Amino acid sequence: MTKQELIEILKEYKTNKAMLALRIKEKISIEKRLKRKRDSETPITGVVGINNDIHSKNSISDKVAKKVLVNDNKRLEDERRLKELEKEIRDLKEKVEEAEIRLNSLYYKEREILTAYYVDNRTAEDISQNLYFKLFSRTCSPRYIQSIIKENTEKLLNL
Repeated sequence: MTKQELIEILKEYKTNKAMLALRIKEKISIEKRLKRKRDSETPITGVVGINNDIHSKNSISDKVAKKVLVNDNKRLEDERRLKELEKEIRDLKEKVEEAEIRLNSLYYKEREILTAYYVDNRTAEDISQNLYFKLFSRTCSPRYIQSIIKENTEKLLNL
């Protein structure tokens, strides 16, 4: 893995994690829809008028057949979308797990600084003044933060 690939994985970590949660939620709703039995009949009661099914072009409508076709098309579309979602979920899980495994190999301070820099897109100055102060009740120089970032990026690459 190159340094650019690692940085890209870390920068996209938050987005990928959110997308993964949304895709899983969508997959669950599609599975629920597929488990429900779709009714293939349409209510054809209460027709009072004579010749209500005859349109101006003299074509006779077949409501039941149309409803069956619509339900079949919806079911096929749901099954196709479910296959796409499963593939996409698998890819997103791989990316999220890759980032989590690499970040979990670091110590707490290192992980927080790298997460703030790459994932949260914070600057070294911001990290040195705010995050470092929050962690250790003191500030440090941005150059020190840059050195921590550089060392730990190399550490992640060597895994």
